[in-house]
Amino acid sequence: MDPQTWIAIVFIVVMSVLLYINRKKFQVSGFFPLLYFVMLRTTWGLKAMDWMGKKLRTPVRWFGYASIVVGFLGMAFIIYSLVQSTVMLFTSPATAPGIQPVLPFEAKGVFFVPFAYWIISIFVIAVIHEFAHGVVARAHDLKVKSSGFAFLGILAPIIPAAFVEPDEKQVVKRPASQQWSVFAAGPMANIVTAFLIIFAFGLDASPILPHSITGRTAIVDFTELSQELKVLTGLQVNEIAPGSPAEAAGIPAGATITAINGIALSDEQITQSIANLQPGQQLTLTADGVDYPLILQPHPQDASRGYIGITFAPVTEPSQAALAKYGSFGVQSLSFFMSLMVWIFILSLGIGLFNLIPLGPIDGGRMFKLAAEKVMGVRGTQVWKLVSFAILGMIFINLFAGFFA
Repeated sequence: MDPQTWIAIVFIVVMSVLLYINRKKFQVSGFFPLLYFVMLRTTWGLKAMDWMGKKLRTPVRWFGYASIVVGFLGMAFIIYSLVQSTVMLFTSPATAPGIQPVLPFEAKGVFFVPFAYWIISIFVIAVIHEFAHGVVARAHDLKVKSSGFAFLGILAPIIPAAFVEPDEKQVVKRPASQQWSVFAAGPMANIVTAFLIIFAFGLDASPILPHSITGRTAIVDFTELSQELKVLTGLQVNEIAPGSPAEAAGIPAGATITAINGIALSDEQITQSIANLQPGQQLTLTADGVDYPLILQPHPQDASRGYIGITFAPVTEPSQAALAKYGSFGVQSLSFFMSLMVWIFILSLGIGLFNLIPLGPIDGGRMFKLAAEKVMGVRGTQVWKLVSFAILGMIFINLFAGFFA
């Protein structure tokens, strides 16, 4: 059994025991124990929210107002991306769905994150998100009644969450700008966190930012450190797209690609090879000692790019120089920290943007509802409901495509 599975088992057992011991303190809703939601209301963090909201009132308020602009721009971007991906699913079936559930197990249609990275990332992202809501609320003198932690459970508590509880009676009486700033603060904090990680560690986040920018501004350049610690030995094939050149060539899922056109893989070589793929180009992939010749197709989303039709994960091993410099434990610790920062970056940006989608009671939904009511009055509520149902429909289409297509 791999370490990630052991970590998951220990976590679920510990959380189940704590939930049972403190069961009188938790509020449980849903269909316990099949599918339920557990909340623990506390006062944790309220003093810190108070302090920041009052001592840093002006910059916090400006952060909130900037969040409104970023929030509505992000909302437009996520709507466009969702509509585009939904249309592409019908016009180009090989296209990957635009939305996938982020879960710590491998399954068709799931965006897999190893459990240790998943649980830490979700916890950090949730705390930052909710703390930002609370701080901006306090900067506008809105009461925050409680904070706390929650879990979505399926038999056992699995998915962690955090929350703050502003006084909704006060919130709805405030000007729209203040309400929007509170709603948008959480997603904005997640997006800012993602970009702080880029600038702090120099992650190669292109096409979001050119690496020439992130490399210059990095406190620690993860790209260089990663190349120092690890040696790329192969690419493990995870999935093969139906009708793709990889499927036609007979490459099996689970195989490890060790060479392209007879050249052993290295970080620089694989980057250059993938970046320069052209439609019609002949390519030979060596996987598990077998050569697989194929001819690249035009990419479904960009006909100017070559398309193999696989998803893969890098296979690496510690370099001898790194083992001599840092030792085995040092290499493992640095590798874990770098991977954790990458996962927090990816998930923080993704969750921040997803929360801006105009859907029901989530942050983007509340922002859109308020805007619609400001513009159209009572009719705005109906528009909000229609948009929410349309968004929900597109989400289900993408999820269905991921699970069953």
